[in-house]
Amino acid sequence: MKLSNGGVSEMMKASGAQFSRRPPGPPSDWHVGPRRQYVITLSGRAELTVGGGKKVAVGPGHISLIEDLTGKGHITQNLGPDDRIVVTIPLE
Repeated sequence: MKLSNGGVSEMMKASGAQFSRRPPGPPSDWHVGPRRQYVITLSGRAELTVGGGKKVAVGPGHISLIEDLTGKGHITQNLGPDDRIVVTIPLE
């Protein structure tokens, strides 16, 4: 995402927003995103494993742009003790 000199991005078209609660648990299998979307963690923690095995720590305020719609994708593991609450914003 490119920001202007004023620190503001272009307006992006989104088709809605969805809130979800994701309990701690074992890692998912490798999977791709269902569409291009932002996933914003509001509370709780997770770890994402992306291409090349790189691990990304996710916590409150973390914004992930999911755009791995093909290929191997990523692994998500929601970590305890609390559920992870996220808002997902699909992009058009």
